[in-house]
Amino acid sequence: MNPLLNRRKFLRETASGLSGIALASLLQGNDLLAKESGPIRPNINPKEPFASRKSHHAPAAKNVLVIFCSGACSQLDTFDYKPELIKRHGQPMPGGANLRTFQSEQGNLTKSPWEFTP
Repeated sequence: MNPLLNRRKFLRETASGLSGIALASLLQGNDLLAKESGPIRPNINPKEPFASRKSHHAPAAKNVLVIFCSGACSQLDTFDYKPELIKRHGQPMPGGANLRTFQSEQGNLTKSPWEFTP
């Protein structure tokens, strides 16, 4: 039997979905649902259809953190203690000869510039 799908979970999920539909129907009957506002149609300049436009909502973010990782997070950015990485600092990466990347050749392993304190 598949542990992800069993009778108890199926009945629980189905009951939750049907109760949500029933609640929406009751709220609609009493005019307690939000009114439909219609689709949002932005004003698009035909000469510049891909130009930036105002957003639908006021921006709330003060700062944005962008991490670009080709393949995976850098070992410096995960904040995990890696004793093997400290031992192999400055050595070429094991198996790096068979590794192909589109950026450049693989550099040597680098330990974190900060000391780890638990």
